Amino acid sequence: MALYKTGEIPRKGYADPKDVEFIYADELCEPKGLIAQFVDDGVASDDCKQGNLGDCWLISAMSVLANRDELLVGGRRGMEYDKDMIVDKEIASLLSNGVYPPIFHKFRSIGLYVIRIFINFTWVYILVDERIPCDTHTRKPVFGRCRNINELWVSLIEKAFAKTYGCYENLISGYVDEGIQELTGMQPEKIFLKDDASGVFPHKVI
Repeated sequence: MALYKTGEIPRKGYADPKDVEFIYADELCEPKGLIAQFVDDGVASDDCKQGNLGDCWLISAMSVLANRDELLVGGRRGMEYDKDMIVDKEIASLLSNGVYPPIFHKFRSIGLYVIRIFINFTWVYILVDERIPCDTHTRKPVFGRCRNINELWVSLIEKAFAKTYGCYENLISGYVDEGIQELTGMQPEKIFLKDDASGVFPHKVI
């Protein structure tokens, strides 16, 4: 997957492609020998860490998403999928929802992840592998990552967006409300707070 549109560094301080290597997630785990997980024991807003890329809009949208586990991984707490279970409409919906729907979790065993994104009013399913772009010297992720190095959800969702939009560079600059809509399929609302004294709108809440 391409980092930048032309292969050149778009801005000072961004990772040089010559110093970036895509490393399998299990090789990044600490301590060594652990197996990386998409989510490890739930998610929280402060799990999301921005890397050397101007995609704070997407990282912020993921932080909002982390307030509700089911929006990220579908299903519901306490629901474990059993291949012999009778799947009614409700269970089928729960298994199919989320950015990382439960029906695709089985592909983790071969290192593949299916990420669901709402693009142009349509759900699109993006297939990504578990290799993370890392600095060749430090072996640390250069772009978005989870606070816990053994969790993958931030890096893999960012990678799916980069694949959808052509490269990581195309994620630079955006609006958090658009990120929320693309992650949930829900329509966010912008509320402008008016300063009655001046008649201007100094703050925008999304």
